[in-house]
Amino acid sequence: MLLSRDRHQRIDTALAEFPELRNRLAGAVADAERGALSVSLSLRHVARGRVALVGNSSGSVDAITGEGLCLAFRQAAALAEALAVGDLGAYEAEHQRLFRRPALMARLMLAMDRFSAIRNRALQVMSGQPAIFSNLLAAHVAESPAATLVMRGIVPLGFCMLAAK
Repeated sequence: MLLSRDRHQRIDTALAEFPELRNRLAGAVADAERGALSVSLSLRHVARGRVALVGNSSGSVDAITGEGLCLAFRQAAALAEALAVGDLGAYEAEHQRLFRRPALMARLMLAMDRFSAIRNRALQVMSGQPAIFSNLLAAHVAESPAATLVMRGIVPLGFCMLAAK
């Protein structure tokens, strides 16, 4: 998959910039290009009556997060639990909770894409303090509590971005 702001960017020219990756993917790249817009979409309700939405049909986060399938599997498990107790309201509440973290990460990553000064400063801070990057990544993939995202990721990153030269 190739994500790019440049609608004319093609996988073969992008791979030319990364020769080692190009060599590892030799013969694995499909000939036919397929494309789609990547957007974030949040729905107010994901269940009504006897219908419940899961995965991208229930909202999606930008592909930059890489969270699509993972989020869908977590939603499916939450839906199964709600069906077991006959409470789709519980599914809607859990769906919202599950959606928050990837949606926040998408907003953060897209903000860094949009504003080069923020991106450059954030990368500078994280290269000097790799623990901040590790904490952000652990929170992003849900290996640590959501509070880690804020208290050991976003807050220290923001403080260091403001405080450093």
